[in-house]
Amino acid sequence: MTAPRTHRARALLPVALAGASLAATAVSLYTPARPAAMLTACGLATVAPLVGIALHRPARRVPWLLMSLMLGTWTVSFAATSVQLALDTQLAGTVLALVVVGLMFDVHRRSPRSPRPVSRRETWGRRADLVAVITVMGLAAAQAVRAATAVDAPPSAWWSPVDVVLACLLLRFLASRAELGPSTKLFVLAGVIACVYDAVVANTGTHLVLLPHPLNSLWAFASTVFVAAAVHPSMRTAYATSRVPRMRPESGRVLGLVPLVVVPCVLASFDPAGRLPTWVYLVSGAFLAGVALARGAQALHTSEQRARHDPLTGLANRRGLQDAFDALVLTPVAAGAVVGRLAVLDVDDFKHVNDTFGHETGDRLLVAVGRRLAEAVAGHGTVARSGGDEFVLLLAPGAPLPEDLLERAFLQSFVLDNGLRDQAFTVRASSGWVDVRTDSELTHALADADVALYTSKDTARGTTTRFAPLQRTAVLGQLALAEDLRALVRGDPAAGELVLHFQPLVALPDRTVLGHEALLRWAHPTLGVLGPDAFLPLAESQGQGAALDSWVLQRACAAAAGWAAAGSDWTVSVNLGRSSMVDPDLARRVQTALDATGLAPDRLHVEITEHDQLPAEAGVGPLRVLADAGVGVHLDDFGTGYTSLAYLQRYPVSVLKLDRSVTGLDASHGLLAGVVALADALGITVLAEGVETDAQCARLASLGIDRGQGWLFGRPVPHPQRVVAAV
Repeated sequence: MTAPRTHRARALLPVALAGASLAATAVSLYTPARPAAMLTACGLATVAPLVGIALHRPARRVPWLLMSLMLGTWTVSFAATSVQLALDTQLAGTVLALVVVGLMFDVHRRSPRSPRPVSRRETWGRRADLVAVITVMGLAAAQAVRAATAVDAPPSAWWSPVDVVLACLLLRFLASRAELGPSTKLFVLAGVIACVYDAVVANTGTHLVLLPHPLNSLWAFASTVFVAAAVHPSMRTAYATSRVPRMRPESGRVLGLVPLVVVPCVLASFDPAGRLPTWVYLVSGAFLAGVALARGAQALHTSEQRARHDPLTGLANRRGLQDAFDALVLTPVAAGAVVGRLAVLDVDDFKHVNDTFGHETGDRLLVAVGRRLAEAVAGHGTVARSGGDEFVLLLAPGAPLPEDLLERAFLQSFVLDNGLRDQAFTVRASSGWVDVRTDSELTHALADADVALYTSKDTARGTTTRFAPLQRTAVLGQLALAEDLRALVRGDPAAGELVLHFQPLVALPDRTVLGHEALLRWAHPTLGVLGPDAFLPLAESQGQGAALDSWVLQRACAAAAGWAAAGSDWTVSVNLGRSSMVDPDLARRVQTALDATGLAPDRLHVEITEHDQLPAEAGVGPLRVLADAGVGVHLDDFGTGYTSLAYLQRYPVSVLKLDRSVTGLDASHGLLAGVVALADALGITVLAEGVETDAQCARLASLGIDRGQGWLFGRPVPHPQRVVAAV
């Protein structure tokens, strides 16, 4: 009972604190009670940041501690009986306030910039905003100097213009940011109210007013807003670098100029002794109004441009592509004549970049690819980004062939700053293209180019294919298979079923069966039994590879548990795809299957394949956990991948499976002997795949290879008992 009560009390504390502060503000409207209510509101505001830190534990506590100290010094300035102490603490609080606000702007300054390119119009707009800010600050500074040096102006009148500008800048900050949380918005609002209070007080001729003064009710209200900002749960992310820098669209940022436009009018209403000549306010006001109107027109034009351009890369979007396509097909030539080419390209393995280096790096890569494509196309066409990692090139007559253009664009690596160091990315792109004629339509041209793109991906990634009508049949078949696969994973019985076949793994040279490799098959309702090469790449591309691996793992462990119950000591081997290797829950999934089936860990072997662009740390931790638990780790298809030796060093490999390409009768004797020697030195068992003849078996055994797998010992079958009978 104690814990729920404590939690409830912690939840009610911010509400109680804000309610008490609001009550004090209301009481301050009653003149006799104003001094006590004013000091109560100030005291609650001083304590509130400390309460917020204790309850919500923000990542950055220093700004909130400084805010508490700031509000505390101002509380002392109101309560002090010594004029000098009051002035000193008020000045100290003002300095702390500037530091707190400065920290928020520092977050914006140090935050990583968006990879999206900035157009010239946007650059002009930001410079115009800066000119407007400099204008009002210069105007306020001039009036402050005039008020400070005027003989007949009150001593405090110089501070009022500064407060006005600070309030306007805070309002501009509030209007220009896209994702400020409630806490930050409340803090900025409290700052604006405090500036207004200070400006009005300073304009009365004094730095401070006595506690019974009616203006102090306004300060009590500002204190209440400070309390709300400090105890709101969003205060934990108020100084987060991911939120403060995010800007509103141009149209929203123009709204931030409105407070600046009214500054000349407000300054002109202050004490006459400190005013500047009237024409200064008129000229300043007219200039700021002109800047605001120009910025409004620029923002409207930018919005229209954005409607035709991709927000990340600045390239044309689908609407911009349609405009360019319409202009191209209206070329005055003979009907049906070729007027250009349309190419669709897809960055190969882009998902792997996002998974390995993060989406920010992926965005930077897309921007760099778009820039490189635009440079390659130059003035010979339009480059568009249709979404994700897909780009469209609309090439005018005289442009290079798509394959030449893409070779030029992707010839060199892309060097990006990933936050720690420059990272080089060797990028390939598969593409397809089609001729554009005067009677072409964009949707049909894109569909045909997509078909050619799919053909490139199916045949050889990184290549460019021209569309041919016969390609459509093959691609539609793959798309239909992909849809059937999605239905299969959903459990739709109409999509067929998954089945396991088992192929024996034997000891050489006596051919004793040691275990079986579980091989996945898909019993398709119309296409018959499909091997893994026909659908596993599709599963990986659709993000379903890990789900299929889990299904195989569960069924294979159950089968091996049945063998053990029948008195057999066979092991079972299960292949892991790329999705499983990058899954941080791999060890837990394997252990769950073992626990559910009761299979001993040493009866299970997992096989990993050398994957191109597999992250360096993928699977390392989970596989070591499994190896420590007794699960065997096999390196499959050794000799055909990209980083074989690195895999041997990275993973706890216990069995090295030599690919059939290096185990045939024509394989180099020296190569095989060297691999066996390497494995012996590392304490790794060697298994040869693709053993099909007695002569091949005898040769491999003579070289010291421990185990074998192949049709000589048995083909994959649903029931391994049949294999035993055959051997």
